[in-house]
This record gives sequence, structure tokens and C-alpha cells, in this order.
Amino acid sequence: MNLRQLKAFSAVMDSGLISRAANEIGITQPAVSKMIKSLEEEFGVELFERRKGRLKATPAAHFLNNVAKSVLDQIVDAQRFLEDYGNLRVGDLKILSIPGPTLFFLPDLIRRFAPSDSRITISLLSWPTPNVVNWISNHQTGIGLAEWEAANPFVSIRTFALPVSCAMCRHHPMAQKEVLTPHDLHDQDLAVINSDHQLYKDLEVTFREHGCAMNVRIQSDLFVPQFSLLPGTRIVGVVDPINIRNYDLLSPEKGEIVFRPFAPETHLHVSVITPAFGAQSKVEEEFEKLLAKELGKLEKRGIR
Repeated sequence: MNLRQLKAFSAVMDSGLISRAANEIGITQPAVSKMIKSLEEEFGVELFERRKGRLKATPAAHFLNNVAKSVLDQIVDAQRFLEDYGNLRVGDLKILSIPGPTLFFLPDLIRRFAPSDSRITISLLSWPTPNVVNWISNHQTGIGLAEWEAANPFVSIRTFALPVSCAMCRHHPMAQKEVLTPHDLHDQDLAVINSDHQLYKDLEVTFREHGCAMNVRIQSDLFVPQFSLLPGTRIVGVVDPINIRNYDLLSPEKGEIVFRPFAPETHLHVSVITPAFGAQSKVEEEFEKLLAKELGKLEKRGIR
């Protein structure tokens, strides 16, 4: 028994005529008759009685028809699944990230990658860097975005250096400058990441090397809340491109805060983390490409 025989048999059961069944499945009448006869001979049963030019299904045919429809329905489901899988419309997508990108940056990428009418199952978790790396290392699945550069034999790491910029109220006097330097920000009230973060330490070194004081007024582990504190003040924030993208998505009007490049270039280093040994699904592979492409744009351009 094969699928062509089952399709021919099912078409005859539905139509009651060899000719109509042949038209429905796109083969000749003799071919349909031959397949029905081969089924009967192979199993030693009569499937149809011939009465006045029509076929009357036997009890054996009714039993086989139930099985045939179940098998053919499963084949159709499998075909549909493979088509959707190949078109990135079905599958599992697990993303583990440091908190900042999970606010708006990653949700926007996910929305663009997996439209609402797809059947992709999405998991987006916000974890510290060690948890992201450990989970992917142990489970060999998922895509991670973390602040990580150290070698690890169980994960693959691709790191991007994202140049930071200065964020300020659009009425700030320094908003007229095209680029801001440590000398411009000497003793200026600043909003920056927490002091235990590597970016904070890198900024300290840069200011020190230029003989400038870094006067920190606001610190936080996420920069997005600081966007609410900058308008109407003289505070200048030092922010990475991912959080600038967060601001663009949070405030489409982009009216109150402006961004200016910071020189010399100082970077936030983020890494895309993937399993070293686990096989990625097509959905994971394609989303990783999209994520890397977006980070590559931010790495090259910094701020617009």
C-alpha cells in the first residue's frame, strides 16, 4: 500500500465514480482502476461492488476509508508544517537578554521577524549576563544577547562595539554642537550607567586621560528611565545605540531629547551568544542573522 493508492481510493470513496475520481486527482481512469484492483488483490478483499455503472463501497472499504482519511490528513498537516517552517511561520524562538534590549529594541525586532499571524512560539527572558551564558551553555539552545567577551567552549560569541553618544534636552546649550568631548562635559552634570559597569569605568579612563572631571549626577542600571529625567534640565546622558533605539521606539515624536556623538569613541560591548554544539532551528538561525545585522548597523553608525 502506498500514498498514491490511498489518494485514489479516497477519491473514489468520495465521488463513487472512477472517472470523477480520476479528474479530481489528475490521473487517468485506467490508472485509478488499476490502483484499486491492486489494493484488492494485495489484501484479498473486495472494496467495491460494481452495480449499474457505479461503485458501492463494501464494509472493508468503509473501514479502510477511515484509516485513509486519517493518514492523508496527517500528510497534509505535515506538508503545511514544512511549508510554514520553510517560510519562517512556525517554530520556537527563545531569546535571553540583558534587561535593556528587552524593553523595546528586541520586541521591535521580534515583531518585524514574526508577524502576528505566524505560529512561531516566542520566549523573551530578561536575565543578567552570567545567567544568559550559563543557560545557553547548559541547554545548547536559544539566542542570547549579553555583555560578554570571554571565551567559552560551549557557546559561540560574536561581539559588537557600539559607540556611545550624548543625550540631552533639545534646549541644552550643547545641543548646538555636532560632537561632544570630555572637555565639553568637564564638570557637567551627567547621567550614566552604574559605576560597577565596564562602560562607566571606560568613561572614567577617557575623562581622566583628557584631564577632565566626570561629575555624575544620576546613575542607574537601565538608561531608559533617565530619558524622563533629562527634559528641562542641563543634565547630559551618555547612552549606547540600543538605548537610543529604545527611545526612538518609546517616543516616536523624538522632540524633547537630542543625541550627539561622543569623541573619542567609547563603546558598549555586547555579544550575540549561541550554542557551540546544539543544532539551531531555521527560525533561530534567521533571527540570529537579523539581530547581528541590526547590531552591525549600530556598530557602524553609532548615532544616526
